[in-house]
Amino acid sequence: MFGSQLLEVRPDFFQVMKSPFNGEEVVAVPALKPDWAVIHVHEADEEGNARIFGSLFQDVLMTRAARKTIVTAERMVSPESFREAGGRTNIPHFMVAAVVECPGGAAPGRCWPDYQTDDAGMKSYLQAVRGGKDALRDYLGKVR
Repeated sequence: MFGSQLLEVRPDFFQVMKSPFNGEEVVAVPALKPDWAVIHVHEADEEGNARIFGSLFQDVLMTRAARKTIVTAERMVSPESFREAGGRTNIPHFMVAAVVECPGGAAPGRCWPDYQTDDAGMKSYLQAVRGGKDALRDYLGKVR
């Protein structure tokens, strides 16, 4: 942070203060509290329980920070499978407002081990995002 221009560009967001642990200067930011998290998982049940087979860090943290979560899932499984392997539940049902079965929902990104990143698809997506609302609308119309 200290080597970037972020402190100058957003002094309202980034605050420099002394660490209470060692007295060194640190950069503090307010906690993000999004209204919604929308995450894609490998498996979910109709009650909203969800499993991720890859890295848990970012998606699980987003569900904890958000007021409500929508889960899209590669496949729906029975609630019994969550009861049988409760320790594998990464997102519990009480944190989820809605569940949607959506095979391929992480595309053009990857959902390991189900599928890898589609590099050409990712480039098209990034061009659409950078191109504004009309470009994004056109892109979404083609990939549905």
